[in-house]
Amino acid sequence: MIALAAIPYVGPFLAFATSRVGLPLIVAGGVIFFYEGVPIGPLRDIPWAGPKLASLVDGRVDREYAAGGKAEAALWQEKLRLAAIAQAADTRTRQQDIDAAAQEYIDKQHSDAARIAELVRAQKDDDNGPPDPTKPAVCKPAGISSGVSTRLDAVGR
Repeated sequence: MIALAAIPYVGPFLAFATSRVGLPLIVAGGVIFFYEGVPIGPLRDIPWAGPKLASLVDGRVDREYAAGGKAEAALWQEKLRLAAIAQAADTRTRQQDIDAAAQEYIDKQHSDAARIAELVRAQKDDDNGPPDPTKPAVCKPAGISSGVSTRLDAVGR
């Protein structure tokens, strides 16, 4: 104790710390220091040294604040992940609807092409057939002859 008293300001501090007023103040200061910590502000942003310093002087409030921030970030990441899954499912459903509509359109074009070719053949057969004796003779409409039309159909429209 005598060695500590030789250092300037230690003796008066010890006298104050052991007094009736000083001891409760030091205990209250320690509790506040433990609970609140030391505000280090922008020193936290220093790479490597900032987190080390914060781990030394942060109080309970700072630790709870950081834990709450991490929990909130995890919650938002989970919400974003679920939203992405829902969006992917919606996109997949919409793409299936689009694919079904496109296939229906293609099928309809193929069935229409067959029906149109059948109607054209029927018209050509009617044009090439013998005239109906019950109808008066009329001139044939101008256009491509049925022989040329048949050969063009073989090539494709």
